[in-house]
Amino acid sequence: MTDDQSESQDSPGLIGGLLSGLRAPERVVTDIATIASTLLALRDDVQGRLASIDENADALRQGVGELRTPLDRIDRKVAELETIEEAITARMDTIHSDLNARLLSLEEEVRAMRSPVEQMARDLSGVKQLLPEPGDGPMARLKDTFSPS
Repeated sequence: MTDDQSESQDSPGLIGGLLSGLRAPERVVTDIATIASTLLALRDDVQGRLASIDENADALRQGVGELRTPLDRIDRKVAELETIEEAITARMDTIHSDLNARLLSLEEEVRAMRSPVEQMARDLSGVKQLLPEPGDGPMARLKDTFSPS
């Protein structure tokens, strides 16, 4: 049963009808008051959450700010390392070029010495053939000295 029906049973029909019009604005006011209090509670909740978000954002901003100094130092160190790497690369290139030049020069010297060394080996072989047969004495020892062991 609705309020209107219970009212109409308790009071005469005409008075109930007149009072029902007055009760409707009262309900609207009550509903508006309920909505307003809910909105105020919601506003307070939102303000609390926004304050928490602001605090977290401030802490995050501060943390990021604190990271800037180490990151700047790292950037400077990286720049220094890149400069060192360039210097080392240039030095290594210089060493490589110098080593190649020295090896080419050494190769030429070895080629130039090859013929005289081969001639000396032939001469030594000829000297060994001129030595007497092995036996006792200084000539045998000399032949043993020139012979490969």
